[in-house]
Amino acid sequence: MKKEDITDKNFKVLSLKEEQKLSLEEKSIYYENLRKYILKRKLTNTTIGATTIAPKCKKFATKIASSLVKVFSNKNAAWVCEGQSNIPAGAVIFAHTHQGVLDNFVWMPEVEKHCLILHGQGVSKLLLLSQTIDGLILVKKGDKKNNNNAKLDMIKVLLEGHSVTYFPESTWNLSPNKLHLPLSFGVIDTAKKAKVPIVPVVHEFTYDTSTEKENVTKIHSRFGKPIYVDDNDDLLEKLHEYEESISTMRYEMIEAKGLFKRSELTNFDYINYLKGNYKNIKFAGLDINDERKYIYTADSEFYQFHHVNDLPWDAWGELLQTEEVERLKRINRVHGYV
Repeated sequence: MKKEDITDKNFKVLSLKEEQKLSLEEKSIYYENLRKYILKRKLTNTTIGATTIAPKCKKFATKIASSLVKVFSNKNAAWVCEGQSNIPAGAVIFAHTHQGVLDNFVWMPEVEKHCLILHGQGVSKLLLLSQTIDGLILVKKGDKKNNNNAKLDMIKVLLEGHSVTYFPESTWNLSPNKLHLPLSFGVIDTAKKAKVPIVPVVHEFTYDTSTEKENVTKIHSRFGKPIYVDDNDDLLEKLHEYEESISTMRYEMIEAKGLFKRSELTNFDYINYLKGNYKNIKFAGLDINDERKYIYTADSEFYQFHHVNDLPWDAWGELLQTEEVERLKRINRVHGYV
């Protein structure tokens, strides 16, 4: 492999498996050529004005986001944000955990930088419209070509000095007992090729589950120390570094607000919590079964169960003894949860 004048016609974007076959010297040349190609490439999945008009609308977008946070939570909810001093200058990827619709807006007033948002295009048009002012890189789940184009768009805008907000879990983590969903190498590989750091971000919400209306009484955000990825770094090691960062932060934040004991929660408490999440999923225009399907590597019953615990219940809040419930109990026993 040699350095060359890059055009759309004479350059091939390699897969991660193909990259692994390159020597260190070949890989260095490839990345240099890749960045040249991407900078010349036209954006395909990015909304109009995302890198030109949207940065000038940052203050206006922040006001809209702040108003929407109040709509989706209690207007008097406490709001705590920590670790903003960890955000380095220049372009970065903000890699957030994802628990629900609030995550889409709560970070905007907390970040001074303008950020484009990597966003699924399958959500409701109303939700997309409310975020278009920030600039979106739209991705269609399950469409490999579309996903690759979105990734190239992200690398291009990052190379040009813009920041990006990214939700590496790809869908909402509604599990009460998993700190994060399975993750792919996408966020690490994008950071490496764009030569920008990753800032891990965790949002944790405190709910009043005594009513059917999902009532958020506290919003807690934390920005972790940046993760830097060099051309020759091992992607798996860096992914584990990110996983360790968000897991540690989220556990500390859950511990700070108080760990729930199952014996202290009624079934109705949990049912009301679930109803609030289902309401938000419906508002977002998402299909809960599609969300399950696209959890990365979630081909086991264990991950599918712990993503969304949508078990049927009776008028007294007791779980119905259906075949599905019995199957899930067996899975729990296998994994040592009961």
